[in-house]
Amino acid sequence: MSFYQKYRSEKIEDLDLTSVRSAFEAMMKSGEVTHAYLFVGPRGLGKTSSARILARLVNCEKNLSNGKLNKKLVEPCGECDACVSIKNGSAVDVMEIDAASHRGIDDIRDLREKVSLAPSVLVKKVYIIDEVHMLTTEAFNALLKTLEEPPVHAMFVLCTTEAHKVPETIVSRCVRINFTKATSEELGRSLDRVVAGEGLTISREALTELASGLDGSFREGHKLLEQLTNRFKEITVENIRQTLRLIGNNQIEAILAAVRGGDAATIVSTMEQLEVEGVEVVNLVTRLLVSLKESIRKEILAGKSPSRFSTRLVRKLIKSVPRIKASPLPLLPLELVLADAALRSGNENGGRVVSAPRVSPVQKKTEEPVREEARFEQVVSGWHDLLSRLAPRNHSVAGLLRSAKPKEIKDKLLTIEVFYKFHKDQLDQEARRRIIEDEIAKMWGPIGVRCVLGEKGAMRQPQSVASEGRPGDVNDDGVRAAEEVFGV
Repeated sequence: MSFYQKYRSEKIEDLDLTSVRSAFEAMMKSGEVTHAYLFVGPRGLGKTSSARILARLVNCEKNLSNGKLNKKLVEPCGECDACVSIKNGSAVDVMEIDAASHRGIDDIRDLREKVSLAPSVLVKKVYIIDEVHMLTTEAFNALLKTLEEPPVHAMFVLCTTEAHKVPETIVSRCVRINFTKATSEELGRSLDRVVAGEGLTISREALTELASGLDGSFREGHKLLEQLTNRFKEITVENIRQTLRLIGNNQIEAILAAVRGGDAATIVSTMEQLEVEGVEVVNLVTRLLVSLKESIRKEILAGKSPSRFSTRLVRKLIKSVPRIKASPLPLLPLELVLADAALRSGNENGGRVVSAPRVSPVQKKTEEPVREEARFEQVVSGWHDLLSRLAPRNHSVAGLLRSAKPKEIKDKLLTIEVFYKFHKDQLDQEARRRIIEDEIAKMWGPIGVRCVLGEKGAMRQPQSVASEGRPGDVNDDGVRAAEEVFGV
């Protein structure tokens, strides 16, 4: 059994997220339990574990009198038949449903029929629906009817990582509990439980280092601790950094000091070293941002305005993350940001900065097309990825671009060739153009967009038309355009 399964929270006092633990404690104190809850937050924070604890809370014998909940509730005992059956997953009245694979209206209709039946053993039937945002619109409508008129014996716990995809009509009928990313202290509390249970040899400093390399996820923390345990007899700061490809706080401060001091050469040499070590670049950016955040807070608490250096570098680092993720050389965008910031800082502080040689107009004209040609190659190779990013945001825009193709980048303007006037008219709309430019900027930096009407012969015909050769509508621009947008 994995550490995460073995040491998942079983009691309310074991819940490591302070805000969630407080919400459950308030629920026990007031005795007020509603029929529907919405647990919202990233993966690996204990939403499902918390839902199971809630199921035990309302079914534990210690909290029941004559088949009804007491006015004040206590921690589930973990020993009665209800608690034991829920813990080992054998309770027939506690059902966990994965909405990703049971998302249709028929699945929810089947659920509604079962909800109306009285519990077989327990006092409350509890339905835990994971990834509830994956339900279809029709399924949500069917679920809404049950939430509007719930049976007394039923409780729903809806879990989601994407609350914005859950209809407001559903959200409004639930008590929402937010599962935010865990702090270093909360991660440390969770890891301490594993260390004590397994009798591991690990220093407090090493645990702190491990927590700093996690993205606020208990599950990832337990996985990584298990991985380290399998590799090393004694877990140290160094082998944590080696495994997670992290860098220490001293290196973070050294990088920022080099930027402040205008020492671009040190930035370049440091980045070369980190590239050899295979450092996790997004984690490096996060560590830099955390350090800058602490610096800004100190300035504010001292009654000072945040330094221009810190605020400007924060903005540039945040903007660099999408480029880092899209770049075949992830460290390069960060190196450019830091080196540029160092050169600017050196100029502002009067430091000695080696000026770049003056480029003549003739050279500039030859260099600009080269840069734009390289950028255009990135757009062409990443065109499919762009459509994938656009689809969740605006399906029609992604559909319109499906049969289009990038033509060229010139004067910081990407020309997109489309083959139907209908497509061009739709893509020329300001709102749609902004959506395209926004996603392109996230992948390759700011580029303007314009659409031109190309020759239909230059477009590869859709396979369905080429193979079926449907007579009568192949030359109909309106039909063909609709086919391209909607993929029919």
